[in-house]
Amino acid sequence: MSAGEVRRKAIEATVARMRQHGFDKVRLSDVAKDLGVSHAALYPHFADKAALLDAVTHQWLDATDAALGAICESGKDPVVKIRAWFLKRYRLKRERVLQDPELYRAFNAASERRKPFVIAHLAEANRQLVGLLKEARGRLGPGSPQKQADLLVEAMAAFHHPKLVTEHLEEKREPQLKRVLDTLLAGMAAGG
Repeated sequence: MSAGEVRRKAIEATVARMRQHGFDKVRLSDVAKDLGVSHAALYPHFADKAALLDAVTHQWLDATDAALGAICESGKDPVVKIRAWFLKRYRLKRERVLQDPELYRAFNAASERRKPFVIAHLAEANRQLVGLLKEARGRLGPGSPQKQADLLVEAMAAFHHPKLVTEHLEEKREPQLKRVLDTLLAGMAAGG
């Protein structure tokens, strides 16, 4: 296997192990065994278990960035895109908790430790949102797009903060998300 294949297959095997045995029970040696290689063959790619779990989370965040980026690149109205962007962000996190709770635990742990790839993901989310607000500039008031983005992210934290998504998992929160976001956007449009 090429170096890229070893890395990709190790991440896939880790995801499978996390789903089957849980976040805490993943071991580098077991992943190596699943791949039919010695655990030493994984060290050039992953220094330890934490690095392997980080790679899993990083891959998910890259996919999240791409999904949100696709909304930004669509030809739709910018305000419609802002709504779609927040809704998609919430849905992606909620789906991950529901479908892959162990992978979400890895994401949450990485978020709490402010890993560089998490910081890069947050910077990309900020870049995307600021870009959408620049597109909608004349319609959402005279404020700075960065300040508007900061306000929106802070006000919408209940719908995207890892712990809060998990705590409210059983609730149907999309209608509430839409009401809060629409209220914020209307206030911004009115110059508030």
